[in-house]
Parts: sequence; structure tokens; C-alpha cells
Amino acid sequence: MYYNDDACNELDTQNELKKNDNYGSSVDCLNNKLQSKQSEGLYEKKLGNVLVQKQKWAEAILRYTRAIEYYDKDPIFYANRALCYLKTNEFKLAIIDCTSSLELDRSYVKAYQRRSAAYMALGMYNEAKKDIKDVLKLEPNNKQAKADMEVVYNKIKQGEIQKMSDIKCQKTNTTNNLQSQMISSKMLCKEDDKPIQMVIPDWPQRVGCKQITSIQKPPHLRSKKPFSTLKIKDVQVDQEELNNIHLLQTTLKEVCEKKNKDQSINKEIIPMKKNSAQTIKKQAAIPPVPLTYVQLKQDWALIKDDQKLLFEYLKQIPGKRIPSIVRNSMDNDLFVDILRILLAEFVKNGCDITDYLIGISELPRLQMLVMFCSSHEVSCIKELLNHVSKSVSENAFKNLKESFGV
Repeated sequence: MYYNDDACNELDTQNELKKNDNYGSSVDCLNNKLQSKQSEGLYEKKLGNVLVQKQKWAEAILRYTRAIEYYDKDPIFYANRALCYLKTNEFKLAIIDCTSSLELDRSYVKAYQRRSAAYMALGMYNEAKKDIKDVLKLEPNNKQAKADMEVVYNKIKQGEIQKMSDIKCQKTNTTNNLQSQMISSKMLCKEDDKPIQMVIPDWPQRVGCKQITSIQKPPHLRSKKPFSTLKIKDVQVDQEELNNIHLLQTTLKEVCEKKNKDQSINKEIIPMKKNSAQTIKKQAAIPPVPLTYVQLKQDWALIKDDQKLLFEYLKQIPGKRIPSIVRNSMDNDLFVDILRILLAEFVKNGCDITDYLIGISELPRLQMLVMFCSSHEVSCIKELLNHVSKSVSENAFKNLKESFGV
């Protein structure tokens, strides 16, 4: 059989051209979406810069947070928010943002400088010294970095001198204490060359028991051997003593019961005054579904004191939309509150929490959030996973456990 190779080659080239055209159109679509998000992020950054010039640090933090939500690949967004955190004395958050900025760009000098300033404010001078050295490697003629390096070296020297002086003070205090003990022991043992007679108290004598008297010795003459362990023996108690103890317990019980009865009678006689404010209290309106993490945070803080409102508010948010709303901005307090509402209200009212756990498992910093949880909060996560294990497949449950790391 004979094949026309030229015709086949023409068909192959035509198919490849069609595929390349489709691929190019999809890539262009993705690039357009990224550019639109990046432009929105840059717009929020400009608004934040204007607020920084007006020294409105809290409002600028919200703008930079929105910029990061739109586009989280720009190191300048994190570094600018770190500057605001430095101005509001939130030094740990400033360190976290500078670290995120340097993960995106290792040559960003401002991120090193702002992180070193946060380290210096927290007294972590060795860490600050490392960042300043990195600045001088990138910019050897940076005057600010040179001045900061001198300050850091002086602080480290002062800390070493303080440690040495503390050690000397401890040594002098111990020697002074030993000398004072020696002098006091000599004063106790010698008074006109006659030892002080110890007054032995008149303890009641018991059968089979030996009375031990103390011997006064100066510290340098005392034994350095360890104390010997005492053998404890069971002692039989007389029946009369047991009866007296039982009688005392019963009388105490009767007194407590009588007191409780009197309190309950007084409560029945005096009716409780109904708080008119509670009866007239109006339930606050439930906020709508948030579009960004900033809205979620503000709404949550507004209704945080009412657990029922939190339940209704969270129930209207689809669980699988949580990663798109929160992105990289979830903090530990909100994370723990959401788990608490899921366990206390959703499980109690028979609501399905599978979508919520799947959405939370897709958060990019979930392992870090779980790492900062207490043992009680980790047990809460395990209880939620056990509740869901019956309604999902084995593979899905295994993936959930691996995502949470519990």
C-alpha cells in the first residue's frame, strides 16, 4: 500500500497551527486577568501611599491588604504594609511582611532595612545585624545601614557588659551570703566560750515513737551527704477517732444543705426582676456575604459577641468560597473562631460542615495556623474531622487529615 507523505505532513502542520492558536488565545486570556488584578493592586497601593503621606497608618494598612488580595506577587505591597506596622509598633507583623517581601525579591533593600528596624525594636540585635550586613552587601555605600550597624554593635557590647556585671554581682552576693552565714554561726556557737543551750519543747510522748532533737552546726561543718529515705508504715486508727471524723463530716454536710435550702427559698420568695432591656433588645441585622477578607474581618468584629448571629452569618457563606475570600490573609484568631462556630452551632443544629472543612483545607497557610493552635483547639479540629468522616469517602477524609496535619 502506498502513502502520500507530503499530504500527511501538510495535515500535521495544519493541526499544530490550530492547537497553537488555541493555546495562544488561552494564554492571552490568563495574562489579561493577571494584568487586571495587578492594575487593581497598584491602584490600591497608590491610595495607600497617599494615606502614608498623611500618616494615617491604619487606613493605609487596609489599602495595602486589599492590594495583596488582588495581586500577592509584588514585594513592594508587603514592604509598604511593613512600614505601617512599624509606625503602629506592631513589630512582629512587620517582620512577617518583610520576610514575605524578601521571598519574592532577595535584592529588595528596603525590606531588609525595615525588618532590621523591627528586630532592633524587639531587642533582637543579632538578627538585625544579619539584615544590615545584607544591605551593605547590596549597597556598600548606604549611609543609613552604616549608622545602624554602629548602633547594633554598641547594643551588643552593652548586652555583653551587662551579662558580665550580672555574673560578678551574683558571685559577690554568694560570697557575702557565705561570709554572713559564717559570722552568724560563730556568734551562735560562741558567747563567752559557752555554747548556747537548745530549748527542747515538751512534746507529748507516744508509744513506739522516738523524739528527734535538732543539732545546731555552722554551714561549713554540716554534712553534704544526701538525706536518707524514710520508711513509712501504716498506723491503725482507733474506732472512736473514725466515728468522730464521720460525725464531723455529717454535721458539715447538714449545715451546707441547710444553707443551700435557705438560699433557694429566698430565691422563690423574691421574684427575679426581668431586665426590660433584654426583652426589648432587637437582633442586629446579619451582614451580607463578604467579597474580600477586609469585609469579612470587619463584619466578624461587628457581631463577634453574638454567637447565633455568627452562625447565621457564616451559614450564608459557601464553604468552598472561603479560600477565594481569605487568600493569604487569614489570621489565627479568626481561624479559631470559625472552627468554634462550626463545632458549637453547625454540628449542634445538624448542618453539613463538609464544604467548610474542604474550603479551609485549601488555605495556603493552613499548616502555620494549625501550628499556633493550642491543644484544646487541635482537639476541636479532630472532633470536626471525626464528625465529617462518616459523610465523605476514605480518600477525601485522608486528604483532609493530611491538609490539617492532625
